[in-house]
Amino acid sequence: MQMKNRIYNNLKTMKKTIIFLGLMISFFAASAQERGKHEIRAGISDASGIVIGDEFGNAFADVFSYIFTAGNFKKKYTKDKVLGMFEIGYRYELSDRVKIGGDISYLQMDKSFEQTVFETTTKHTIRGQYLMVLPTAEFAYIKTPMLTFYGTAAMGVLIGREKDMSSDKSFRNNLTQFAFQVNPVGLRVGKKIGAFVELGYGLKGIATAGVSLRF
Repeated sequence: MQMKNRIYNNLKTMKKTIIFLGLMISFFAASAQERGKHEIRAGISDASGIVIGDEFGNAFADVFSYIFTAGNFKKKYTKDKVLGMFEIGYRYELSDRVKIGGDISYLQMDKSFEQTVFETTTKHTIRGQYLMVLPTAEFAYIKTPMLTFYGTAAMGVLIGREKDMSSDKSFRNNLTQFAFQVNPVGLRVGKKIGAFVELGYGLKGIATAGVSLRF
């Protein structure tokens, strides 16, 4: 019952956050009077912030299990599958150099392993699913008709859940936590339609790349 309540509360939080971001985007879209102030983006990032955090968490849990079982614990990872974190975003131009908006990102990560406890071996595949909502501010250092050199800073929320796909167990873990991303280096090439790449640090990871449309 407690697990169901946590899942329900996480879904409610996710729904409220997405509604808030949607209302914010709608407000700025409705208030704009000039063309060219809007930008829609789609991209992918390496998600190394989440992946590395997951690795540290698993390593800590494995050490605890080894100590708790007096050394009768062994885990062998057999396969990892991470395609990257996919995102969609929106930017509204407040001034010639400042934009605000938000990004919604999704990551699915599968991890397969064999676990032996007191000579009993079982196989598991843990699937992690993460949704991240980040209100974002952007500042252009250099801006020309074809090139924009900029930086971004974002803070928001990450909602995630993990499930053992190889058994009938319920979600093993559910989380709601603070999320951030700081990308001091960003470059967009193109006028109405363009491509961008960003470098920085946060839960999205180190590198983000994609395409965008201004209108």
